[in-house]
Amino acid sequence: MTIRKLERGEWNGLCLHVTRYCSGMQAMVEVMSLEFGCQVEVHRLPMFGMSYDSRNDVLELLIGDLDHLIRAPRELYFDDAPLDSMALQIVDANGVRQIVTLRYPLTLPSPDRDAHRA
Repeated sequence: MTIRKLERGEWNGLCLHVTRYCSGMQAMVEVMSLEFGCQVEVHRLPMFGMSYDSRNDVLELLIGDLDHLIRAPRELYFDDAPLDSMALQIVDANGVRQIVTLRYPLTLPSPDRDAHRA
């Protein structure tokens, strides 16, 4: 597991990776700042895609039915955790940190029909 800061030139590549390979993963977005503390913005909604518009300086996350925009992002950190999750941290021009955690949905085994017969 390595955490690394991505250069701005790498942001579109990461967005493409997230859109291609992380679509359907469950997303949680936590927003942290000195002004309002730590708040969960999104919890367990499916991630559909991510893009960065350099002209308008906006990072866009398509999560569930939400279009989550991060204006004026200044830093982007990527943590490709092993196996079933990954995390991003985006810091905007105001110092607000947004942590996006992506995990595969928990899948439970189908119930054993014979176990209920007694």
